[in-house]
Amino acid sequence: MNQFVTEWNTWRDSRNSALATPFGWLSVTGLHWLDETTTWPDAPGTFTVEDDWVSVALDSGTKAGPAAATFDLMSKSAEADPTASAASPSSSASVPSDTTVLPKIPEVSGPEVRVEENGFSAKLPTGGSLQWFTVGHVLYELIDRAGRIGIRVRDSKSPLLGKFFEVPVFDPNPDFVFLAKFTPFETAQVHTIKTAQDDLNVETAAVGVVSFTSEAGEVKLLATGNPASGLQLDFHDSTNDATTPAWRTLDLGIPNQDGSLVVDFNRAVDYPFAFTAFATCPAPIAGNVVPFDVTAGERTPPFYFSEAGINVPFLFYVWWDEDSAKVTRPWYERFGLDITLLNPNHDDVARSLVGFDGVAMSGAEVTPLSRKARSRLIKVATEALTSRIPVIGIGAYAEFVIRAQRELRESEGYVDGIEDEYAGTDGRLLIVMNNELAPKTAGFDVVHTDASGLLYVEMPYDIPLESDFNEIDEFEAAMDADAPINSWQEFDYRMVSLIRQHR
Repeated sequence: MNQFVTEWNTWRDSRNSALATPFGWLSVTGLHWLDETTTWPDAPGTFTVEDDWVSVALDSGTKAGPAAATFDLMSKSAEADPTASAASPSSSASVPSDTTVLPKIPEVSGPEVRVEENGFSAKLPTGGSLQWFTVGHVLYELIDRAGRIGIRVRDSKSPLLGKFFEVPVFDPNPDFVFLAKFTPFETAQVHTIKTAQDDLNVETAAVGVVSFTSEAGEVKLLATGNPASGLQLDFHDSTNDATTPAWRTLDLGIPNQDGSLVVDFNRAVDYPFAFTAFATCPAPIAGNVVPFDVTAGERTPPFYFSEAGINVPFLFYVWWDEDSAKVTRPWYERFGLDITLLNPNHDDVARSLVGFDGVAMSGAEVTPLSRKARSRLIKVATEALTSRIPVIGIGAYAEFVIRAQRELRESEGYVDGIEDEYAGTDGRLLIVMNNELAPKTAGFDVVHTDASGLLYVEMPYDIPLESDFNEIDEFEAAMDADAPINSWQEFDYRMVSLIRQHR
């Protein structure tokens, strides 16, 4: 067991180190699909696609150089033929022993590159990618996905990369290690699958079946990759979208000559789409579902990069009616807040605030709460106050933030002399927060500040749920102009902005 854990820890350290590299997956900040002629704000130039070749004409004054992968291709081409103007290596699998039966897999040619007078040109095979050229600390990667050509932007100064520490994981558990058998197909089976991009489907080749026996019965899953260089298993399970991303992947390595191999779900990893909205990761082949909870391997990362920037992981204890929840939940994601919603009565599992950028609690009344739920909310508020992260109490649940602050201050020996609590104004919603936040910067009027440092804000109840604004720019302009808050959607936008400002 000690050796098992030691080897797993070594693997995990290696995995985290690989993610933390300057132009690794945590550096991805954009994805732009190309038409015949394409540019965008902050682009280094204009991209054109003609006869399968992609060229970039750099803007005046832009200094760029070939990325390491492109430079290697150019160097190999020059060594092979000093007069060659393009690099065109081909890739092939290593030759297996003659006792191994392998499915027939078509060979794929490699990329070709050229240096132009004012830029670069490249050509990719279908499904290929090339880390193409760099401009300062930004790398531009050329990708082909099902014939669609795109540019993926990698920034070594990405905020996600700067914030990364490690991927959260389940504790290693030998119960999730299975002795399995790989049975190859005579010819690889081609499947059309979905990807992390809603509008993109690709093809993948299943090379055989991986089977093993579990307490849930016999499990059979389709493997991709190549038996000679390494198999891969993409899979769903019932933990997806709860404690793990929508799907995960597992490197199976090279099977033995008799087809035996080990399936160790403790080494299941998150695909890049769990970290960034700009990944094109392939989904599992239909039917690749593990019939039990795979509470092993990597969990959902707390941080995610999208068009709204790096997400703000936020814990929200709330007692809403479901109709309001359906309307308001999408707002948070759009505004860049990554909400984990918990019902204080039903979700009784203790949650650490590690990895969260704040916590809120909201409810119209405390009567429905059990004594255990009330104690839990006070404990959560106390942890947030102690950790100096934002904590917000809304409506009747403001009571828990106030009580936590009072008990914490008293335990630390402070005498604030607060005899009467601020009762709020009739007909208005009371919002209480710690002074880690600066509500005035988001257009909120602070109506009261008590001696313990808590800030009090009020909102009218009788405003519409949804705003007349449609674009993020409109919400931002109204906030910058210190305009009145005329809807709960605008209130949520400003709350998210307030939390992002704290980060």
